Amino acid sequence: MKKILFKSLMIIALLILVFLLPLFYPSGIAVYFRLLLLILILIESLQLFKIIFIDTKVTHGYEPQSKLWVSYPPLRGIVQLINSATLRFRNWSFTNKIISNAAIVLFSIFVIFILLEAIFMFIPRSHSTDYTLASRLWYAKYWKPINSLGFRDKEPDNNNPVVLFVGDSFTAGHGLKSVDDRFSNIAGKELNKKGKKYTVINIGKPNLDSRSEYDVMRAFIYMARIKPDKIILQYCGNDIEGVAMNNGLIFDGFNPPSDMNKFLILIGSGSYLFNYLYFLSPREYLGMSYIAYLTKAYKNDDILSKHKDDLKLFMDYSRKNSIQLIVIVFPFLTDLGMSDSMYLNDIVSFFNANKISVINVSQLAKDIPVTERIVNINDTHASRKLNKIVAQEILKKLE
Repeated sequence: MKKILFKSLMIIALLILVFLLPLFYPSGIAVYFRLLLLILILIESLQLFKIIFIDTKVTHGYEPQSKLWVSYPPLRGIVQLINSATLRFRNWSFTNKIISNAAIVLFSIFVIFILLEAIFMFIPRSHSTDYTLASRLWYAKYWKPINSLGFRDKEPDNNNPVVLFVGDSFTAGHGLKSVDDRFSNIAGKELNKKGKKYTVINIGKPNLDSRSEYDVMRAFIYMARIKPDKIILQYCGNDIEGVAMNNGLIFDGFNPPSDMNKFLILIGSGSYLFNYLYFLSPREYLGMSYIAYLTKAYKNDDILSKHKDDLKLFMDYSRKNSIQLIVIVFPFLTDLGMSDSMYLNDIVSFFNANKISVINVSQLAKDIPVTERIVNINDTHASRKLNKIVAQEILKKLE
């Protein structure tokens, strides 16, 4: 009895640790440590099942006849135990048979869950924001190369005239497994094919607003001692967020509904399997509050005016240093009409009025089905196809 209690408590403790670990360490070496814990849980569970339902319920002189498990070496222990338990329960009373059958079913489900949990720890999937476990696995696997300055790009050099790409996650290539699929890399490759030797440098970083992008650009130019010949600035609707927050308009973050069961949230946050399945379908409640927040920011004249002052910093810098400036304005790709009315038409007009060359991605994407514009239904960043189209427009502007 003490042995049963000890093993039961051990399994419960290990399960708690397994569900808590992803909350703090969702990727990297912690995934392999978690895999070892799952294997340990499986072994201990098999031993506990054997003690309770086989060793204490053996019919004397009866041995299992089936050798089915021999054909499945990887599952030998599991199948042998279940097969042996089924045969030995044959002479039990009706009540014991019901209990034993229920135990076998529940134990089989538990084993399947452990196996699926182990599998889904190694299935990455990009998401528009970095709060799903699969998204963090995606970052760990695909967010490379990272150069010495912290950007997702090769080491910068200025052996040729430099085209500097500045922006947020769209520029950095969120959702694209290879940097070669980004509009910056595609444009650079095509430029060099045509004999125009350029060095393309990408300093895009997720979650930057316009002022942060400007500060990152100036810091890069100072540290790398590289003066660009051309600057390609990428804009998206969330670029106003920094100014909005500095002026008292605060976004509370992406949170589940307040009435959602807290236990289910904990399980969903600590299980790669449940987390993946839950976020497989878009969760509109996570985005609607953010859209309302941005709409309020763009309708605030004071916030919008200060935001445009930040955009003027790029214009002033490029004119002062005789650098060609091109701006790529991205909409929210799942709703072009909403983006146009919220900010895109006004921002495009603002740059046009200041005689800055603009690429309106809303116009480029309008004839492309939504599923082909975006990475996947959970990640609304630009797809490989749309990146290629944007790259072609960049080439036209550069020429």
